[in-house]
Amino acid sequence: MDQHNTGLNRIERSPEDTKISPEFEDLNKPETILNHFESLLNDAEISGNLKTILDTQQKLKELKATDIKFSDPILKQGENAVIFPRTINVIQGQNGTHKSRLAEYICSALLKRNDCTNELLGFIRATIETNYTGVYVDTERNLTEQFPYALQSIQIKAGYNKAENPKNFEYISLLQINRKERFAALTEYLNYIRQSTSNPLFIVLDVSTDCIEDFNKVDKSMELIDLMNMAINEHNVIFLCLIHENPNSVKGRGHFGTELMNKASTVMQVGFEKDGSQNDTDIIRVKYLKCRSTARHTPFYIKYSSEAKGLILADASEISGMINNRKHKASNEDIIEFIEMYLGDGTKLTRVDLLDKLCKDFKASQRTIESRIAEIINTDVEIFNNNGNPCRLTKEIEGKVIYYSLKHNGSQ
Repeated sequence: MDQHNTGLNRIERSPEDTKISPEFEDLNKPETILNHFESLLNDAEISGNLKTILDTQQKLKELKATDIKFSDPILKQGENAVIFPRTINVIQGQNGTHKSRLAEYICSALLKRNDCTNELLGFIRATIETNYTGVYVDTERNLTEQFPYALQSIQIKAGYNKAENPKNFEYISLLQINRKERFAALTEYLNYIRQSTSNPLFIVLDVSTDCIEDFNKVDKSMELIDLMNMAINEHNVIFLCLIHENPNSVKGRGHFGTELMNKASTVMQVGFEKDGSQNDTDIIRVKYLKCRSTARHTPFYIKYSSEAKGLILADASEISGMINNRKHKASNEDIIEFIEMYLGDGTKLTRVDLLDKLCKDFKASQRTIESRIAEIINTDVEIFNNNGNPCRLTKEIEGKVIYYSLKHNGSQ
């Protein structure tokens, strides 16, 4: 076929025609193009957002070229690293599960004097080189008895007397601030306190949903989430957010609770353990739903002591007896905990392997375990993986083999 009849006229070029002039030769190189683009930006007026993006990009280039050293924890519970610098952390639970008391012990551990010998549920400072200023923001307790008593308790457990005013302990209440104005008031206060101390800040929001106008609205929820994210990235700040769970659920309240779980580094859930008849006992389990910086820790157990007028670690014999009673009952809740352990890291187990493990764990028949698994799947119970993401237990057939795995909510 004649090339002139194809409609595509072919143009013959000599080598001289395709040769690039010396002054344009470098523009073929990607780094030259990037430098040229950045030069144009420097010559032109650019927006504040673009400048922020480019400044951050430059910092990332510099950091990427170094050996990254991850931050050491600032707080441990026993041998477990719990809270790290520049993070958002969560304590969640139903009403009346002693969330605030647990937060008080954490504050006392950070403020604890070097000569103080008080045991604080196993919480200890991981380093004594850096002194944090604790900032307790309360929204619920009355100002005549409840909140002042909590502040006394924090100081006394940390080795101070109630009349002292430790210079690294700040506290405010938002109870008297109109709910619509609380976020603005909190923002103003945090800016004020940050300028009044050179110490890094450890900020407790108790309860965090009361710091915003409506925890079910996306825009209002994201205001506080964004404030915390900006604070931990731009300043040496840590947040500990307390949040109520929805009734009969393990989810924090509203859209704010969902986003908080996504952004948090460590999430602790507190709840009363149940006996064989599913009634609350006096033992409280502190379960780690999420540990971003470490492997997910095993739970620890505490209870309220009238003699100590506070929380204490539960005895090993009490914990052992309670766990054995629960295993004998083989409730869905208990089986879910073991499913999280076996499948939470993304592992996929065959039906035979999973049933074998659970039957041994609970000393139960295969029929009982299969019935519990079917209930868990059919009721779409939320199960958390090792990253703290809510998942569903799924059953799939590959060839002739049945497999169980956890699928992240929203995944296909």
